Amino acid sequence: QDDHHSSGPGDLSIQLEYAFYTKAYKTYYDQATVVTNVTIPTGSTKKNPPTGIGSNSFFIGGTYSRTGIDWFGFTSSGGILTTSSHQTKFGDQFLYQFGFGRRIANTKEWLFAWMVEFDGTYSWKDKIHGIIDPNSGGNVIYLTPSLFISSENLIFQLGIGCPIQQHLFGQQTKNDYFLELNAGWTF
Repeated sequence: QDDHHSSGPGDLSIQLEYAFYTKAYKTYYDQATVVTNVTIPTGSTKKNPPTGIGSNSFFIGGTYSRTGIDWFGFTSSGGILTTSSHQTKFGDQFLYQFGFGRRIANTKEWLFAWMVEFDGTYSWKDKIHGIIDPNSGGNVIYLTPSLFISSENLIFQLGIGCPIQQHLFGQQTKNDYFLELNAGWTF
C-alpha cells in the first residue's frame, strides 16, 4: 500500500460449507449453501499493512449459484464478527459478492473457465487500545477477473482485483490492487 509493504503468513481460517439446497434441471444446476468459518490469529498486527487482526474472528454467510453447460453465475454475502485482544478490536465486516463466468475448455478430469466477480467489503471502525480509530472502516468494491480451474475434488482460482469504488472513513491509504489465489478441496 503506497510506500508500505509487508509479507508473511496471514491469519489461518478453517471453513465449512453445507449445501442445503441442490436441484438439477435439464440444462443447469442450482445450489444454495451456508458457510461458516473460524479464523485463528497467525498473522501479524505489527506489520504495515498488517497481515492479521490479532484475535479470533467468526464468519457466517450464504451462497447461491447457477451452473449451466457453458455459463455460471453466483452471489454470496456474509458477516465477519471479530473479537478483541488487549482492548483492540478490528471492525466487523459485511462481505458481498456476485459474478459470472464461462467455460473455456474441459478434459475428462479438469474444467477451465474465466470468471469476473465484484467483491465488496463494508468495514466498521476499529477500536485500538479502547479508542475508536476515525481513520478506519469504509466500503471498497473490487472488479476481479480470474482464471478458474477445477476437478471433481480440487478448485484453483487466480485473479487480480482492481478497486472500482473506495469510500474509506477518515484518512486511509487507498488500495491499488490485490492478487487473489484460492485453493479448495471438496469431500
